[in-house]
Amino acid sequence: MLNEIIKYYTKAKRTALLAQDNLTNKWFHIFSVIELLPSEIQDYNIPTTDWFENKIIGSKISSKNMSYNYYLIVNDLTSDEAIKLFNSPNTNNSIDGKINNYFNTDFRKEPNSDYPLLLPSNMYSEDGLATVLPKRNCELYVWTQIDFNRIVENQFKSDIITREMRAMSQLTNDWLGFDIWSKFEHVGNIYLVAPNPYFRKFKISLSTNPTGIFYDFKLRKNTRKEKFTIRIIDKHGDAIALDKEFEIKENIGLLELPHEPHLIEIRVYNKNKNLIALHPPSTFIKSIHLDMLMKQADFHVKVNDDKEFVVEKFSKPQKSIVGNKETNFNAEYYFKRAEEERKYISYKKNKEFVFFPGAKTDEESTKLKKQAKDLIREIINNSKETCYICDPFFKVKDLIDYAFYIKNSGVKLKILNCKEQVKKEDAKQLHDAINEYNSKPFQKIELRLLRGDCVLHDRFIISDLNVWYLGTSLNEFGKRATTIAKVPKSSDTQIIKEIEKWFLNNKYSVSIEDYISILKDE
Repeated sequence: MLNEIIKYYTKAKRTALLAQDNLTNKWFHIFSVIELLPSEIQDYNIPTTDWFENKIIGSKISSKNMSYNYYLIVNDLTSDEAIKLFNSPNTNNSIDGKINNYFNTDFRKEPNSDYPLLLPSNMYSEDGLATVLPKRNCELYVWTQIDFNRIVENQFKSDIITREMRAMSQLTNDWLGFDIWSKFEHVGNIYLVAPNPYFRKFKISLSTNPTGIFYDFKLRKNTRKEKFTIRIIDKHGDAIALDKEFEIKENIGLLELPHEPHLIEIRVYNKNKNLIALHPPSTFIKSIHLDMLMKQADFHVKVNDDKEFVVEKFSKPQKSIVGNKETNFNAEYYFKRAEEERKYISYKKNKEFVFFPGAKTDEESTKLKKQAKDLIREIINNSKETCYICDPFFKVKDLIDYAFYIKNSGVKLKILNCKEQVKKEDAKQLHDAINEYNSKPFQKIELRLLRGDCVLHDRFIISDLNVWYLGTSLNEFGKRATTIAKVPKSSDTQIIKEIEKWFLNNKYSVSIEDYISILKDE
């Protein structure tokens, strides 16, 4: 596809973050974007400091306390030069005659063909690849060269050289609008980007009489004779209600539909049936529901004799609708809502979220505590490699009830509690019980106590790379109203990292053996 559309691009620009070694003066690549440009697109707003002999535009940060000087540069290329540089970075790597070296020796190209990744307009993107690319109202075609082994990231990601990372962050924040080290997955990568060569913008709107979709192509100068096909996919919940193609003869028009769409995705193809534009799944606003509060009075209340608080009091929210009240019936949504109402059953079955309502009688308490104990034992026994039990009040009874019941003899069992919350007598009992267990030919139990004021409040179980949060300590779990919930994958890495830091670093915790030795010396 790149060979098909390259004729529409008359120039290119490379934006690159570079590092110059203060000792050897060698240049190294950190991050770059190469953008192919149609003639009508204006130049960037770029740094104003000239450097290099040929006046390539750039901005620089340097310090005698850093190992490198950092440069953000923007320079012009021809379209052919841009493609050669992207396809073979290690052999086409000079800037103004100066060799640009790479910390990494190889890249992984994605996609590994002339067909690109297709991104919708990234003008308002806040996540993902689109945030590090030039802002465009149209689609972006993207090819990537990934530093898959993360060589460049590992070169700089250490406590010793955080000042170097801050320098790079400042340059990219000032001129590119993002912090490269808050998006470290892009460090070391090269991107080839091409804005949609056929049109500057593609707009749609809803027609209710007749029922259909209005479209409007803002074509580029050199593509006004091109022919396009629009494909409309209409989803009602999880079901597809319509999937239809339309041949486009005019730049502006109406595509009539057999029914009013719910959630539509629009794809545009050129005459060779290549996907050239994508309007992500969208719906149409037919009405806006507002909740309006009316202030009734100021509520005055005195605390002691010298302090008075004033709290505003409002009436019950009044609903107001702008537009037509929604009357459409969505059958798929009707069935899906019923499934949502039953989700708790599957959450409980998969041990993702379980609620224990608390006990009113001793009989209920015994029953609920047994259910809770069985559940936690099941989670612990699903561990294959490592299991952490983190509870600031962990005592011998918990050791017997949970730790001793682990079945897989190859699992490393690690317990974390707090000196602040564990009495000396409890610590001695724990030490003796663990020694007794560790004398047997099974897996060993390791227990450490957090030092100083206990930073651990919540209770966690980490089974390999899965994290569960417990609403109360193990010795009371199930007796009072509480929950156990699996932490989402998007958040559990941070918890695991922090707990491993506490457990493995003597600065934060002390082993039960060392703690008992200290007590004996006292």
